[in-house]
Amino acid sequence: MTDDAPAVRWALFAVISAIFFLISAGTFSSLGVVLPFMIHELSWTWSQAGTGFSLLALTVGLASTVPAWILRRLGIKATYGIGGVIMASGFALFALTNGLQLYFVAAALLGLGFASCATVPGVYLLNGWMPEKRSATIGAFMTAGGLGAVAGPLAARWIIAATDSWRMYWWAMAASMLALTALALIFVRTPPPEAVVANAATAPAAESRPQGVYRTSKDWRFRDAIRTPQFWIISIAMTTTLLCVLTSSSWAFTHMGTLGVSASVAAGVLSADGAVSALSRALGGALATRIDPKRLLVAALVGETIGIAALSVADNWVAIAIFAVADGFGFGMCFFATAMLLVNYFGPSENPEIFGTLNLITTAAMIGPATAGFFADKFGGFAGVFQGYVAVMIVMVIITAAMRPPRLPAQ
Repeated sequence: MTDDAPAVRWALFAVISAIFFLISAGTFSSLGVVLPFMIHELSWTWSQAGTGFSLLALTVGLASTVPAWILRRLGIKATYGIGGVIMASGFALFALTNGLQLYFVAAALLGLGFASCATVPGVYLLNGWMPEKRSATIGAFMTAGGLGAVAGPLAARWIIAATDSWRMYWWAMAASMLALTALALIFVRTPPPEAVVANAATAPAAESRPQGVYRTSKDWRFRDAIRTPQFWIISIAMTTTLLCVLTSSSWAFTHMGTLGVSASVAAGVLSADGAVSALSRALGGALATRIDPKRLLVAALVGETIGIAALSVADNWVAIAIFAVADGFGFGMCFFATAMLLVNYFGPSENPEIFGTLNLITTAAMIGPATAGFFADKFGGFAGVFQGYVAVMIVMVIITAAMRPPRLPAQ
């Protein structure tokens, strides 16, 4: 069977999607579920435990350019191999944690491993191996990550309940990560050089779409792409959306509690939000061949704006439902649309560096939870914070709607 046989390509897709599912399940979505057990056994404060969570998020952002560096110098197998071993090591150190120092090291390793195994290498591979199904496969790949975020809390609760040990959950994650890393070393293959170089030029014929969907005819150089206003608009759109999402993830539960919403309802709303986010990524993959991703991005920003506005007054079922659907749709679709716009506007050949730089910029969104907490302490609640975010999002909707495709400079 040749390297470009359909079965080989789909095996590659299945492996990298499974990895994205696992790392999404085992980090941000489930750490909050396991932390109370760790805090109880190790006698930590909430502040100490929260610092590790913040360190995980910060390391993911700061390490966003690392996978592109490894990919260019050591190859795609090494990217997944090194990232997978780092990820498994982080899980193992969580399982062995007996103090804060080891906990912080483990969190940092998970952040570095997550960056190395998530969207940057995944989008690179799908661009190279499946240009004729680019939108659908990238959408399905990102959906796998979104479903991981839904499954993570359920898996954590089940394993801890079944084994009466939070350490067993982290050991299970470490073993699963090592198994998937081994599969990646078998099935992940570098796309043919001509596929990456010619992808942008041949994609219009490979993936049918109406005339309104823009795609560059030539690949951009990294240094030219990051100088365009379009790159910065796309990056800031993702950053502001992530600012809303991180803040709502951190404080929506508390905020709804102050408005009289029960803990069980608030938890269910956040789970529903995650499920909608996963489904919206799949929807983006289906629509991107018919609707320009810029329009999808504008729709995502509008959805996020509506969702955060509803959250600010979420003391009734109508507002709660609007928040879960609109916020989930906004984040999931924005996550997909920004990735597709970078490929459509600047081509796939230097996408790892371009996409990695966008992810690095989004690290600025990490200030959201801390800033919201500061203003909530000052003004006695989170409603004003979320309404301030609405004003920021409205500005981004207007700017993004006015954006036009970039013009390739003379090279």
